[in-house]
Amino acid sequence: MTLQLTRTWLRPAVVVLAVVIGLFALGITIYAAHIRASAAALIKSAREIRSTADAQREIAAWKSRSGTQFWEESDHLGGDHNYDAHVDNVLLSRLRIVEPTNVTLGVTMNDGKLRSVTLMMFTGRLPSTTSGVWIQEWFDSRAVGDLRVNAKDRPWKATVEFSSLVPEVQREEAFALNNKCFVRPGGCKSAEDVLPAVWKLGAPLSGYLPPRFSTLVPEHGY
Repeated sequence: MTLQLTRTWLRPAVVVLAVVIGLFALGITIYAAHIRASAAALIKSAREIRSTADAQREIAAWKSRSGTQFWEESDHLGGDHNYDAHVDNVLLSRLRIVEPTNVTLGVTMNDGKLRSVTLMMFTGRLPSTTSGVWIQEWFDSRAVGDLRVNAKDRPWKATVEFSSLVPEVQREEAFALNNKCFVRPGGCKSAEDVLPAVWKLGAPLSGYLPPRFSTLVPEHGY
């Protein structure tokens, strides 16, 4: 009698457990797809910005979509006004499903005009080695016409700097960050994983590191 009752309760319990596990897996899958899509959209916004009007449009679109708090605004010496927004996979990384990954888009305006666009992606868990790429496009008159890559921290990190005058094909490659890093088991392990074309983009620029890149301490253990 006892054995029969045990079997009677065991089968529904197994079914319920299987359903719970399935729903959890489905929820994680949907969330991962959402995070990757959000990262792809932020990367696309960087590519879409080619003028002050474009920058204003993208900032307004994200505010409408994600709320006014999506952009962190700050003023700096010289009259620069920065808009910074980021997407990360904190929940997934806390579950130890993937490595912590963050993409940040920064838009710098000066006197109401677009000065630069910065796009960064970092991935990895401290204290182990993190990987990342810093990309900066200049729009002011001081910008050089070529594209330069700093390979100082190769293979883990790189910086890419260029002006809005570079050819469109080269520009597209420079902004082609790999959003699979957000959901890839084991994460992305090098700058080339983060930006596949990074070492093929332009002439090396030794000894240069953008100020914010050298001092950046990513959140959530990146």
